[in-house]
Amino acid sequence: MSVLRRPDRKQNPWYFKFKWDGVLHKRGGFASRREAQEAEAELRQKLRITKSGTAFSQLVNKRLDHVQAYCTKSHYKQNIAFLRKFEDWGDLDISQITKDMIKQRLKDLVAHIPPYSVNKHLVALKSVFQMAVDDELLGRNPCRGIPFFPFRKAAKFVPSHDQIAQVLLLAKPLERAYLTIIWQLGARVGEINNLAWEDVDFERRLVRLWTRKKRGGHMTPRWVKVSEKAESALAYARKNREKSSAYVFTNPRTGKPYDYRDKFFDRLCRLAGVPEMGYHALRHAKASEMALARVPLTRIRDFLGHEDISTTSKYLHSIGVDYDAAEAL
Repeated sequence: MSVLRRPDRKQNPWYFKFKWDGVLHKRGGFASRREAQEAEAELRQKLRITKSGTAFSQLVNKRLDHVQAYCTKSHYKQNIAFLRKFEDWGDLDISQITKDMIKQRLKDLVAHIPPYSVNKHLVALKSVFQMAVDDELLGRNPCRGIPFFPFRKAAKFVPSHDQIAQVLLLAKPLERAYLTIIWQLGARVGEINNLAWEDVDFERRLVRLWTRKKRGGHMTPRWVKVSEKAESALAYARKNREKSSAYVFTNPRTGKPYDYRDKFFDRLCRLAGVPEMGYHALRHAKASEMALARVPLTRIRDFLGHEDISTTSKYLHSIGVDYDAAEAL
């Protein structure tokens, strides 16, 4: 109940208090309950029509500009897809979008798309409103306190050495080099797409990989030891490189780094009769191989480019590798 009576006062003991967008509103000095209720209703009505002066579509565009500038191209495209589910709110002032509206929209979405995907929509929307909070356009993020939908995580696929070999056997030479380097360096696909020749040291058999470990953060390098298979693949790529490009793998149509190599990997998996896998599955395979060989966890952490050893432990656990960190250290 938002209308209350102070027992220690004989005159004008009634008052009201309630929260609106995380801000506490309180006023007293009313002679009767009815006076307090009417005053509260009047204040609530004023709060409802108070606008921030920012349309939801404006805020979304501002957030997307930020993502485009500081995040990967794929992350930018994902945000566009997620936020499109709320585009009918475009003309609303951001102060008019309530937690109940958001919860209802998420419930509508979960009836048609998987819960884990709906959770990603919520994360994207929460980031939009957090920008308004940071800019002091809102007092509280309306997504705050909305729980994620529970779902059962699917086990991450870890291809066997034989499955990878079957795919490589059917690949074209340059495709084979590309996949081999991702696999043998345990790299993220973006790290290989942006790999430049200045980051390859054939004499010391080292490759410098660059990645952004935090959204909006700086690109951070790490040096990775090159195996014989990776060295051979790099040598082939150098021999057949695009002479005018600084990158190891270049899109001949644009002169820019490859962006997922036109998804040829899926086609090769189907031809080889193995489960279709993402490029990250090759990283899973390398991490699993190192863990099963009892490589110290600290070395696996550095190889994969994790900031914290606990991240490596969780990563190995997620791909089904039972690794005792204490024993490994």
